[in-house]
Amino acid sequence: MKKVNMKRFIYFFVFFLLLTLSLFTVMNALDSRTIQNSLVNTAKNQVSYAESVVDDMLYEAGMYAIQYTADSSVRFYQRQVLELGSYDAQMKKNDIEERMKNTLLSNQSVESLGIYWKAEGTFIATRGETQVDDIYGSVDKRGWKLVNGSLYYFSLYPYIREPRSPEDIEYIVGVKLKTDYLRNLLQKSFNGGSSNAFFLVGNELTISDGKLVEGIADKARETVAPNPQQILRFDYSTLGGDYFVLYKYIEPIDTYLVSYTRMSDFLEPLNRNRQVFFTSILVILIIGLIVISTFYRNFYRNVHLLHKKFHQVEQGDYAIRIQARPNNEFGSLFGSFNHMVAQIQSLFTSLKTETELRRNAEMKQLQAQINPHFLYNSLFFIMSMAKSSPDAVIRMSKHLAEYYRYMTRLSGHSVTLASELELADHYLGIMALCKRLDYEIHLPEQLKDRPIMPLIIQPIVENAILHGIEERQGAHRVSIRVEAFGSGARITVANDGKSLSPDELQKLKAVVEAEQPPEGTSGIGLWNIYQRLSNAYGESGGLRFALNDWGGLSVTVYIDFSFEEGGAYAFINRG
Repeated sequence: MKKVNMKRFIYFFVFFLLLTLSLFTVMNALDSRTIQNSLVNTAKNQVSYAESVVDDMLYEAGMYAIQYTADSSVRFYQRQVLELGSYDAQMKKNDIEERMKNTLLSNQSVESLGIYWKAEGTFIATRGETQVDDIYGSVDKRGWKLVNGSLYYFSLYPYIREPRSPEDIEYIVGVKLKTDYLRNLLQKSFNGGSSNAFFLVGNELTISDGKLVEGIADKARETVAPNPQQILRFDYSTLGGDYFVLYKYIEPIDTYLVSYTRMSDFLEPLNRNRQVFFTSILVILIIGLIVISTFYRNFYRNVHLLHKKFHQVEQGDYAIRIQARPNNEFGSLFGSFNHMVAQIQSLFTSLKTETELRRNAEMKQLQAQINPHFLYNSLFFIMSMAKSSPDAVIRMSKHLAEYYRYMTRLSGHSVTLASELELADHYLGIMALCKRLDYEIHLPEQLKDRPIMPLIIQPIVENAILHGIEERQGAHRVSIRVEAFGSGARITVANDGKSLSPDELQKLKAVVEAEQPPEGTSGIGLWNIYQRLSNAYGESGGLRFALNDWGGLSVTVYIDFSFEEGGAYAFINRG
């Protein structure tokens, strides 16, 4: 959350809305699919139930036909009629007819039961039937048949085997189904639920319990395919709504049981919820954009302006000011910013002057501390050697003159490594005339013109002579080595003088890094160097002390030429 800015907040806001919209869309789709699946499963159960009822009805009707086809009184009826008188023949007929009516008393699906002797043209039925010859005369095989808009099941005698030709048929038993029963079955199976249904019988007859949706019967005839094993589905759309249609093929009567359900009745609440949700999201988006726009205009833009001005101040432009005066909290904040920058500008002006004066004072103090001591020793050497060795006096005078000419030209600004090491060379030359001293100075050619603060190396060399070589019997070696190191250089001043223990090294480091100068003259030179480095470069300035292979002390200074503040160099790795 600490990294959230205005742009990321807008992205998050839009992402949150899109995520919410996506989740709702997915949930709405899942709900729609769940409702559809539930409706489809319910409709399938209804179709399956209606089919099972139809199958039972067809089976029962077929059994009635077979029962009377195999009945002995029916088989021998024509023979008995010829043998009996008219009264007995009529009574025989009445007996068969009465038994047929009694058979149908408990049955609601069969409308009539009839027996037709084809050769004689005799017909016995439970109900008067017109066009008997048209209905029964064309029958040439057993099974279900659609005749004059009604379904009949015909059973033939002989019933053991299929007659080879129509002439072999002795009589026909026909069972006619009730069309109203099929309508009642549709009403009982479907109208109690959410679906409607109808029967497609043959190519023309449609049986339904009410008015059908316009065009759905024609669409069903174009779409259905005979498949007795499965309940199939197709979709149908009209101006009145969208429907899913289920159908099952009833093979014995070559009929399709078709069920259709209007989906929009059940999906309409979901669609209304979806519209309300989308409208809400749109309103939230508009309100969010208005809030973001207001926030951007009154807050973010001012914060961005303040950040930009702070960056300019950070780059050193202390004359920058904010001219805008918004009529909110930022007006007071911008006024405080302008006052703060003005105070900083004034402070830096004073600090620059004070720093320059302080540096000049430090330089004068350092020269005052170093010059008298060194000058006295040099003059005493000249006095003592004036009569015995004029040549030594000349060399001493030359070194001394070059040395003081360099010192008097210092302005407090940076010098080069070559000039600083030349000063150290004159100093060691003077010391070599006074005592036994071997020294070497190594400066790579590419580092000669690199900048360095003045009087950094010479006091370290002087300290090596006074507190190192002079305090150890037989010590006489001094080495000054400059090496390229990273983006700067490493300067090491080593001597073979007095060695220091680890505790003494820590004590020396503590004295040099103390805030106040040490009492007396011991360590004042190194303390001055450390203070100059710290004042100029902060924590990156300092000195490093270590024992060398000669057994004496090595003092190392690190210079970074890429350091811009204080003259394009710095002192690091204080050790």
